[in-house]
Amino acid sequence: MKLKLITLAVAATLAAPSAFATLTPEAVSGVQKIILSGATAPDGFIESSVKEMLQPGYKSYRDNAAATLAFQHQAWYGLAKAGIPGVAAGTPILFVKRSKGGSVWGVDPVARASRIESLDFSACTVGGADLNGKVYDYFCPTKGLDPDSPNFNNPALNNGVPSDFGVSDVSPALFKGPYNVEFGQTALTAAEVAKLTVKPVNTLIMGLVATNDVPLSTVITRADYGNMLMGNIQDWTQIDANLGGNTQVVACRRVNGSGTQASYNWFFNNFPCESAFAGAKAPTSMGVNGSGGDNASGVISGSGTQADPYLIDPTQGYTVLNNSTSGDVRNCLARAQSRTDHLFKGDDGKYYKALFSNSGDPFKAIGVLSADSYGSESGWTFRNIYGAGSFAPATQTASAGATGIAPSKANLLTGAWDFAVELTMQYRNANVTNSQGDVITPLAGTKKAFADELIKRAGDPAKIALNSKKEAYAALPDYYNPFANPTNEAHVALGSHQGNMCQPMVRKY
Repeated sequence: MKLKLITLAVAATLAAPSAFATLTPEAVSGVQKIILSGATAPDGFIESSVKEMLQPGYKSYRDNAAATLAFQHQAWYGLAKAGIPGVAAGTPILFVKRSKGGSVWGVDPVARASRIESLDFSACTVGGADLNGKVYDYFCPTKGLDPDSPNFNNPALNNGVPSDFGVSDVSPALFKGPYNVEFGQTALTAAEVAKLTVKPVNTLIMGLVATNDVPLSTVITRADYGNMLMGNIQDWTQIDANLGGNTQVVACRRVNGSGTQASYNWFFNNFPCESAFAGAKAPTSMGVNGSGGDNASGVISGSGTQADPYLIDPTQGYTVLNNSTSGDVRNCLARAQSRTDHLFKGDDGKYYKALFSNSGDPFKAIGVLSADSYGSESGWTFRNIYGAGSFAPATQTASAGATGIAPSKANLLTGAWDFAVELTMQYRNANVTNSQGDVITPLAGTKKAFADELIKRAGDPAKIALNSKKEAYAALPDYYNPFANPTNEAHVALGSHQGNMCQPMVRKY
């Protein structure tokens, strides 16, 4: 009998890891595969939440692009811990986070149940460290096509899968055409939006940023910044007559469909909240496919390839540059200050280059960035609103003699800094038939229970307190009482838009 028990114990020990050792976790009996698509800013919150919901021994995956710093797909596979409401302990969970595309991919493909590119777990290989030094158990290729692919609607060529829920830097109500929809796509209809259940997660500071060539003594108001983005103010001397050097405005903005760009369109342009009453103003844009857009120089030459990009000359006057990522915006600002040419890829798939080297003087540029970029300041700083001076979010300190309102954590909590957006997560609440004819049911059962718990944990003030960029975020009073304990008081805002940025902020405490 003793020998039999030992034999069984050894067999159990050998059998337990076998599910984790497989390169095809989708094949595990009873596995619950859950796909989250959308914004990249909350990736840290999401990863930590998933890992704390899985038992030790879980496995990690990323896309095959190990030669690149940026991942576009990550996944974790393991057994659910006890204590998750609606999820039995030991349930095998395969959680996939798609970060390709940004915020709008947490809204439109979810509402439409679109097939999208995802990890191909049937062809994974043993992993290792990527260029960031982060270790993954497996590297996997991707499969499927995105809605912007010319072969997307051909079922024979598209074996992608829909996401179960999405995450966006701003609420789905803001992704309206023509300014907040990704290139080549159409806005959701009211009926499509109605099939989404939207849940607020946390709030994030958005910033006013300017290159160091803009003196700290220059006072910047909301009207000043907004009108520079709208093209109504094209020269800094309209704000400060004492400025010299390159005084033309350079706007380093994001592409349409970016959640960050949508937040600026909301705050400064009243779009889309006032669009029905003709109260919105169009943001200026670079244009696409070689269009000069609102640039003073237009596109002076080039064919749009990486070797022969469209060239824009910012010395000619007002210049707008549509950047695909926040990293591109940061580079745009740094290069405007250092007079280094800025090569970047537009949302039309074409390459553009701003010839900052054409001038012997730095450029006075503004940008479209959240405080999630703090610690990356290089040649530029976050600025106070309605006053002068800069603010360092990482240390929560203002420059000497600063006036106005700072983008501080304290001001975020009270609502004094009201240029802040509420990150949301959303999932379908009704059946949706996608363009390939697949009938996709709402998120339900164990998968919904796991998602609901992750949504709550992602906004946990304790998690924000541990995040490396905690001063950029605050939890929302929709789930947490700011006065429940010292951690809450330091990281929970007093009010919320309750998942709809077009709704006035509601003070709950």
